[in-house]
Amino acid sequence: MDAKENLVRERRRSDLRKCDRSRAISASILKALDSFLRNDGSMKWLLVMMLASAPCVADVQRQWQSEIVPILESYCFDCHADGIKKGDFSFDAFPDVASMQAKRDAWKRVRENLAYELMPPPDRDQPTSDERKKLIAWIDAAVFPVDPNNPDPGRVTLRRLNRFEYRNTVRDLIGVTPDIQLLPPDDAGYGFDNIADVLTLSPTHLDSYLTAASQALDQAYRKAQPPRQKLPRESFQGQYEKYAQHIVIPSNRRLHRNVRLEAGRHRAVFYISGQQAGPDRVKARLSFGSQTKTISLADNKPKYFSLELEGKAGEQTVAIEFLNDYYEEATKKDRNLLIHQVSVLGPIKSDVARPAFFPERPSAMGDEAYAALALRHFLSRAFRRPVANEEIARYAALAKSQRSPQQSLEESLRVAFEAAMVSPQFLFREMHAVYAKEKPGTILPVPELALASRISYFLWSSAPEDSTLSLAAQKQLRQNAQREVERMIRSPKSSALIERFFAQWLQYQDVAFIPIDKQLYPSARQLRKDFVEETRRFCDDLLRNNQPITRLIDADYTFVNERLAQHYGIPQIQGETFRKVSLAQQQRRGVLTHAAILAVTSNPNRTSPVKRGKWVLETLLDAAPPPPPPNVPSLPAAKHGQSAATLRQQLETHRKDPACASCHKLMDGIGFAFEGFDVDGRFRGPDIDTRGQLSTGETVDSPAALARLIAGQRVDEFHRAFAAKLLTFALGRGLDYYDKPAIDQIVAYAAKHDHRVQSYLHAVIQSYPFQHYRR
Repeated sequence: MDAKENLVRERRRSDLRKCDRSRAISASILKALDSFLRNDGSMKWLLVMMLASAPCVADVQRQWQSEIVPILESYCFDCHADGIKKGDFSFDAFPDVASMQAKRDAWKRVRENLAYELMPPPDRDQPTSDERKKLIAWIDAAVFPVDPNNPDPGRVTLRRLNRFEYRNTVRDLIGVTPDIQLLPPDDAGYGFDNIADVLTLSPTHLDSYLTAASQALDQAYRKAQPPRQKLPRESFQGQYEKYAQHIVIPSNRRLHRNVRLEAGRHRAVFYISGQQAGPDRVKARLSFGSQTKTISLADNKPKYFSLELEGKAGEQTVAIEFLNDYYEEATKKDRNLLIHQVSVLGPIKSDVARPAFFPERPSAMGDEAYAALALRHFLSRAFRRPVANEEIARYAALAKSQRSPQQSLEESLRVAFEAAMVSPQFLFREMHAVYAKEKPGTILPVPELALASRISYFLWSSAPEDSTLSLAAQKQLRQNAQREVERMIRSPKSSALIERFFAQWLQYQDVAFIPIDKQLYPSARQLRKDFVEETRRFCDDLLRNNQPITRLIDADYTFVNERLAQHYGIPQIQGETFRKVSLAQQQRRGVLTHAAILAVTSNPNRTSPVKRGKWVLETLLDAAPPPPPPNVPSLPAAKHGQSAATLRQQLETHRKDPACASCHKLMDGIGFAFEGFDVDGRFRGPDIDTRGQLSTGETVDSPAALARLIAGQRVDEFHRAFAAKLLTFALGRGLDYYDKPAIDQIVAYAAKHDHRVQSYLHAVIQSYPFQHYRR
């Protein structure tokens, strides 16, 4: 033993002696307190609390000195203690448990390095499996302690609607799907674009929301108009002169055409003007079936005129007759009639153009009362809660102040609707946290109205329906949540779970955007939509038919059309329609061999065992490896025809770098199992070496073998990973160590229901962090 090691061990013995003195002092203090409290019964609760917590802290500290430090001395202190700070980390900075808990991020990295066997480096002595387990267990108990009896639901952050939530919410509110391309792209966190901390709001967002709301309301109001039939100018008989923008009737003549109408009331609308000459106004006779009207035009400005006709289905004549032609030879002035546009509207079912999202108007209700009714109906749905009379009055005053004499009541309310759609009450969720009056740190149940929104935005990425809000307003939602959630899962709106959760979790949607070398893989570019559709339909089947979640990776079926079947080499499939096909005789299993997944985990010009292994770790096992160290060169670009063997050799050379070896040990063995499948998802044949060894010792040689492994001895990791991803998406935040009991409970609930997909949805909604929040 050299002098340095002697010095280190002497320091540790000194620390142990100090710890013994500290425990003795603590015991003395407790003894004195006990003596004091015997004479003061009112303070005995303090002793109970101290005795409940002190042994736990003391035990953890004692174990640190007696069991943990000796292991760290043997394997870690040479690089990370006694003034040495490799990797910007030293155990010197952590003299006690409190200091460790103050820097949990650093200890999270320590734990990951131990769990993934990234540290110590491969060229150093390694702890035994039992020693690693002991270190990890101690870190969990000391630095990341959780008390299942006192759960922490985590903080709640005000959440802006992301683009897709905004799209769906507006669609369900006014019946029009807005153009979300008008909105800035959303940032993503933890793999999802609904994470509160990254959903910022800028002036650009507000301008975009205003434009999107205005355009959507334009469309909603246009849809309320009766069907319009524009009559092309050239279709009128009796024409004399035509121009680009109008028809000129220079002499007394009649233009007409027939139109076929449905039964009911119709309106012919004429947009015409006159060229004035002489003392008299331009005069004309308008006809629509049996209805006629003689009009005069005082100036050259175009004006609208209309005639209404009610009758059976059949043909009717629309006609315009110029009555008083005039020409003044001396001045060369000519009186003419100009036809700009003629339209027929109908059948007309109401005199008022009322968008579909308006409530029915009682026949005896006045304008002011109906405005209040319409605003209450709209605002309560927009804000996802009942609205106060004061709020209604404020929006009614806005509409009244902006109303012009020509506007109908319905048209005048549009400005109020537009204002509501850019209000924080509409654009943000979790508003209950803003108005809570309890002191910070208080744990509270999520109010039922806010719970209604949590459930609907989780399952539908949209606002709750009136029936759900009604249950919440009556404080009946919690006790009826199971039934309500089942109803919502059956709804077509739950396809949002596929579009937003599964697509982002599995990353299959990215295949539409990634570069794929068109020289090497010419067919892939034309098949991108089919790649996405296969995985979308597969995930939809998992949800609708409530399959066990392990089907995701071990299913012996998929969904293809003729193009994709030919690409995969599956015979006897014809037509554009996707259908379920068996893979029992194929090398494919689950999403692991879907072309979308294989493409997004490849480089543009070659497969990537590294990316594919990383995808499995972070997506299916929630064990994302750390990022690569800086300045590590990438593998050389593939040349056309490069063999899989050459790539394996390159990776083996790459792993010889100590800075790379640990991480690649985690990823490469998994990734090699996919080497039988090319960038575009085609099977490359049986001659490729697909053997790979996982860091935990298991050997796999195909995606099917990997699926059996994950669905077998590593299925607990897979179930916990799925629960964690789902809870992250549902809460809109990253998970922390205190969420572990919630994951335990979700997986335990799902286990009672064969780990079926819908059981996880129910379990997440019932979970403590979903039902509660920390102020």
